[in-house]
Amino acid sequence: MFKKLMIGILAIGLIAVSCSDDDDSVVVANAGEISGGPFEFDVDGDADMVSGITLDAAGASGENSTWIITDDQGNILGLPPTITAVEGVNFDGAGVGTCFIWYARYNGTVTGLEMGMNANSVTGDFDLSNSITVVRNQVVNAGVISGGPFEFDVDGTADMVSGITLDDANAFGDNGTWIVTDDQGNILGLPPTLAAVEGVNFDAAGPGVCLIWYARYNGTVTGLEMGMNANDVTGMFDLSNSITVTRNCNTSAGVLSGGPFTFMVDGTPDMVSGITLDSSNAVGPNSTWVITDDQGKILGLPPTLAMVETVDFDGAGAGVCFIWYLRYENGVEGLAMDMNTSDLKGCFSLSNSIQVTRN
Repeated sequence: MFKKLMIGILAIGLIAVSCSDDDDSVVVANAGEISGGPFEFDVDGDADMVSGITLDAAGASGENSTWIITDDQGNILGLPPTITAVEGVNFDGAGVGTCFIWYARYNGTVTGLEMGMNANSVTGDFDLSNSITVVRNQVVNAGVISGGPFEFDVDGTADMVSGITLDDANAFGDNGTWIVTDDQGNILGLPPTLAAVEGVNFDAAGPGVCLIWYARYNGTVTGLEMGMNANDVTGMFDLSNSITVTRNCNTSAGVLSGGPFTFMVDGTPDMVSGITLDSSNAVGPNSTWVITDDQGKILGLPPTLAMVETVDFDGAGAGVCFIWYLRYENGVEGLAMDMNTSDLKGCFSLSNSIQVTRN
């Protein structure tokens, strides 16, 4: 009886030792710890990737591994197999919201570890690391416009742009408008639609450079008005790229013939005659004749050739005068008596000159 009891006790001991050894050989999944981030991006159509993520796998265990990207509810959005694949994910494409990056280790077969399922519902010998947050912010974005550039001659004929397109696939903002500025950003116009942009007569703006932009914005912004500068607009506001519209000065005064003239200052009136103008290539909506001294100072602005031929050069005293013909666009500055032709500003063209010497 005692022998049987001892054998029974030994058997129980062997079973206990055997079970203890089996428990020690089981490797439970442990995902380790990841570092990096958190990351924050603006959803604006530009690719946004994470970088610098590291894995401390010193205590990690498990036969299989994967990286997991979830939304803020744990729903599995992606299962990149490596950290390189994680850093190749474009988070901008996910739109606005919050993502989490995790690392997982597991043994054998687990259920629920697939796209569209929830990481919190995975069953089996499975372990998730800590997570890294990726915040994707919604910001206003104007998108991208295409077309042009455009180049026109300022010649009195209406010049309109056409063929402009807006790629608004990644455009965001409650409100939108088109903006026309000069090359310094000063707002010249705020056409509300693309059709309105294509109805603008750029010839009327005179020579210079305009820029066409598209803008999106939320709520109230300040400075978005005529006469202000687009660079100074404040609020949730975004400008697209710009399209250039160049308005070239296109004036030509033609060619004068006649003279030169030489008179004696003797109290007897001295008038020029026989001057002709070849205006076959003259361009410009406005014209005048200009008489200057030999330094370019404007002494007279007779409007017609007939008026030039009535000028008494004897009355000017001894010296040298020059007769010129001028064609110009609206907006020319400095075209006045006692000003100098070298200081004229705007779109204009002076002909060659005819010399009048008064001895």
